[in-house]
Amino acid sequence: MNFVSTTADQKKPQCYSSQLKPFYHGTASRYTSPSSGKCKRLIVQSVNPSLTSDWNEDDVRSNAPLSTQLAGRLTRMMFNPSNETFLWLFIWLFYIITLLSPSREPVFAAYYKPYLMRFVGQLWAARSPREYSLRVRAADEDYGHVRRVTHALYPRFLVVYDKDRRDWTRVDAEAVVRRKPYVAVTYCYADVMNFGTTEALIKRVRNATLDQGFDAYWLDLECLFEDPVQKAQDLYRMSDVYRLASFTLIILTDESAWPAWGGRVWTLPEALLSRELRYLAGNNAVTPISLIQIASLAYSHHDEESHIINSYGLGKDPLERLERNLQLKEAIWRRQSSSSQLTSQEGSSQGRYHAEKVYALMGFFEHRILPNAEETELQALARLFMANDNDRIADRMISMFPRDRRGINQWYTKEDEYGAKLWDIEPAVQVIGITSNGSLVLDGCRAAAIRWKNFPSVAFATRRSIRRILAHLLPYASLILFFTSCVTISIGNQTASTSSYYGTPSGTSPLVSGGGVLLAFSLILLIFAPIFTTYAHSGRVVLARPWLIGVKGVVSAQEASDYLYGRQIGDVRRTLYTPSGSPLARPREGDSKFREGHVSQYNEALAAPPFDPIEGHMFTLVDTISGTIYYFRAHRPPTVCLFTGSEGGQGRFVLASEECSSSELRRETVLRMPSFISAYMHTSDWVALGGTDKP
Repeated sequence: MNFVSTTADQKKPQCYSSQLKPFYHGTASRYTSPSSGKCKRLIVQSVNPSLTSDWNEDDVRSNAPLSTQLAGRLTRMMFNPSNETFLWLFIWLFYIITLLSPSREPVFAAYYKPYLMRFVGQLWAARSPREYSLRVRAADEDYGHVRRVTHALYPRFLVVYDKDRRDWTRVDAEAVVRRKPYVAVTYCYADVMNFGTTEALIKRVRNATLDQGFDAYWLDLECLFEDPVQKAQDLYRMSDVYRLASFTLIILTDESAWPAWGGRVWTLPEALLSRELRYLAGNNAVTPISLIQIASLAYSHHDEESHIINSYGLGKDPLERLERNLQLKEAIWRRQSSSSQLTSQEGSSQGRYHAEKVYALMGFFEHRILPNAEETELQALARLFMANDNDRIADRMISMFPRDRRGINQWYTKEDEYGAKLWDIEPAVQVIGITSNGSLVLDGCRAAAIRWKNFPSVAFATRRSIRRILAHLLPYASLILFFTSCVTISIGNQTASTSSYYGTPSGTSPLVSGGGVLLAFSLILLIFAPIFTTYAHSGRVVLARPWLIGVKGVVSAQEASDYLYGRQIGDVRRTLYTPSGSPLARPREGDSKFREGHVSQYNEALAAPPFDPIEGHMFTLVDTISGTIYYFRAHRPPTVCLFTGSEGGQGRFVLASEECSSSELRRETVLRMPSFISAYMHTSDWVALGGTDKP
């Protein structure tokens, strides 16, 4: 009997490969194999393995050559006897066997293991108009038509007084609107509605307009469309409305209403973009007012915003454009989203835009974006930053490490944990779009996979010397000498037996005597062979295969070296602590003339709680190229290391975990690592970084 499976019966793929091949698996943490590109269950080596993690945990394990590991252990037992010393003979025999059995030497490679996955989804918004984006499809947007309409520098409507009819009329004739002097009106909706109606507000505006010698005004209640598509175009040109107005009239119920008005999202751009400011409080006369006066009356953070007012409004204390725009962004974000410009005339919030603050901010940028009622703040910000790429704000921001760890997954960062300003970062990637989840899609990113299941067998080279070469050969020479002595003794015994059989008297065979001496000498050499092997692999590592290795928990620099290269004789440090690469990094100061990390960071990381509810678990990262160890916190083991920029003589490397269901990455932490190691990373395809977890 044939059974035909329906679509409902088929299993839904959990994720797709970069070749769009479906994979079916559970919800546990996954990673992309750097060898096959397949999605696999994540196995993490841990100092204290847990059975309740979202990933499999195992003990920390080394894959250094077995003979090297055993030789190091035997050497430690010989120099530092302990309770395990009675096992020395058994371990020594095992070590001799490993010398006899050929082992596979680790292979050297010039690059870190690659990250083979790419972002395979659709873009919500794209930098290039040639790229398809979900936003354009959802809005059914005609790019050419929108650009023609939204780049007009005049209002679409004005309310004009007809002297002959003694009546006010809404006018949309382009010839009239372009040339008509008018008054732009700003107010706080909650303030005026608490003490009156919209009709009362309109009456006050009209009387004040005529009183100031004008016969036209712009008021959002009368001049904004209710249709979402038309309203988006009105919001696009909102900044032009205030720029072009003869003056801006601030309507207040009384003098005490200044804080309510100043707390609105739109008040800062309305004030800064206006040619002149006047206000009407209650039944008082219309009075001119300056930006400095407004700041002290209306802005609760006037001390922080004085730089903006001095620079943008008064032309004093000039700020760089990038710094000024970021200060404007923070000032607007401190305000409430309660503008009637985004509501219906009845005060309903159904038409409110989620990214209202972004649309208020965009008036200060050279290029603006068409508002979209469905997009989030992060999506709108990304579109605004991509449209104004001269400052590369989003490209720089992806490299910052949020001081507030609760926003670690989002690409937008207000303050950097390392104290760097946005303009200090030189980006190495380009943002080419944003996803529906709010992740930035990056192009030109260098990436490397992080190994978590164990310490690999690392191909490395130390400084060559005659002594180390001899030490490396001596154990094998001792084995040859041992077998030679055994053969010599055997031949001597056979010769003695033959002589005795024929009645020839003889003493001890010279072969047996000589073989015995050789045997004793070879055994002495074999007993000390572990020391020779350990010494042969000791010394400063001058070259090692590029690897990034992660451990859950804290291991010291010496332990990491032992796991990677085996134990050594001597005090040469093969792995160093970072002086400034992570928030836990501590430099050596007065007691050293070299730039290096202090061992106190290891003690601090070891003493810290294994898990913090906000910052996550404690992890260790080891880099073999620079020979550096880093301690950091993250909620999930980061499986990908991305080089995104440089700052202060160091590279900015974003460590990210994988969200395979959406082919996106989640930022877990940011480390400052030597910039030169990026040359050992492969350039990857598009990667999506940031955003929110998929529910």
